[in-house]
Amino acid sequence: MKLFLVFVPSFFCLVAAAQDFKEVDALIGDFQFEKALQLLSNSQDTSDTRVYLQRGHCYFRLGDYKSAIQSYKKVLSLDSINRTALIQLGQLHARNNDYFEAQECYERLISIDSLNSFYYKQYASLAANVDVPMATVLYAKALQLNPKDIESYSAFGNILLEAEDFTTLDSLLERGLQLDSLQPSLLLLSAKSLFGQHKYKNVISVINKILIKNDPQPVYARLMGVSYFQLDDYAKVIPCMEFLVNTKQKGDWIHYYLSVSYRELNQLSKAIEEMNLAIDEGISDNIGVYYSQLARTYEESKDYKKAIHYYQAAYENSKSKILLYHLARNYDVYFKDKSVAAAYYKLYLESDDTIKVAREYSKYRLNTIPTKE
Repeated sequence: MKLFLVFVPSFFCLVAAAQDFKEVDALIGDFQFEKALQLLSNSQDTSDTRVYLQRGHCYFRLGDYKSAIQSYKKVLSLDSINRTALIQLGQLHARNNDYFEAQECYERLISIDSLNSFYYKQYASLAANVDVPMATVLYAKALQLNPKDIESYSAFGNILLEAEDFTTLDSLLERGLQLDSLQPSLLLLSAKSLFGQHKYKNVISVINKILIKNDPQPVYARLMGVSYFQLDDYAKVIPCMEFLVNTKQKGDWIHYYLSVSYRELNQLSKAIEEMNLAIDEGISDNIGVYYSQLARTYEESKDYKKAIHYYQAAYENSKSKILLYHLARNYDVYFKDKSVAAAYYKLYLESDDTIKVAREYSKYRLNTIPTKE
């Protein structure tokens, strides 16, 4: 009878605990993490890892990393090889930038199961921020164990792209795209690799492939627009760059590409407008180039006075010697008095610039400009 009396309370405690866990699971499934924690606080069993795992999960989802870490560490004090606690701790320590703590978690997981590709991928993601060579080894191992992991192909590919290791990257992407030939993240990496190799026609082909099943995005417009620009297909540059403007993308370079494209299409007023916008937004080292391009557009518009102004601004910014030649030519055309033009021709010839056509023309003009002028 005594044994029965002892058994009955224990049995009902187990039933009650099971019911509590079922309620907690339901609350977590409904994203009611605070309520789940309130229910978990009623548990009197300090040896049940499930309580601390669920607490850790709730704290993690609520962004309370400190409490989550404490909960998962409690799990490990009860079960030193608990994989759920180790993987969650690895992620939490990574978010707190505690690299060595996170590294220890992933190394323990790999020692428990050295054939689990997910552990290598998580470790690689951590290492990518601090130890790129280690990350490449880990991603390679993850893909060896799970050659269908698109996420690993993409992450590993970005490391190779950053290193400009296009040969290895292209080989990796070829394997990944065999799994899904229209996988957008891998196709985008392929386009970026081709762009880095200056294969602009191929870039456009790959981006068009992406657009078969995906909406336009700024990154696609940028790659296509610049590729068209490099191929001198200026009419197609404009809609790409205008898409960037319309989607509120910032960058003086956008207006630069628009300006040069408009100028090449002989739409000079639009070219001037866009280059002025590039200068207005210009915070980069390219401001001298923008002044020079604006000057060239004014020159083609036969507005030599403004061309001189912007060539001077470009020279003050960059000190590029060829600009002395351009100033000389514009002074030569615009003013009857050729003395300033002659002075600029002389300054250019005294420089170390080696452009043959410019040097020969400068010598010719100095020999033909009357000395009385």
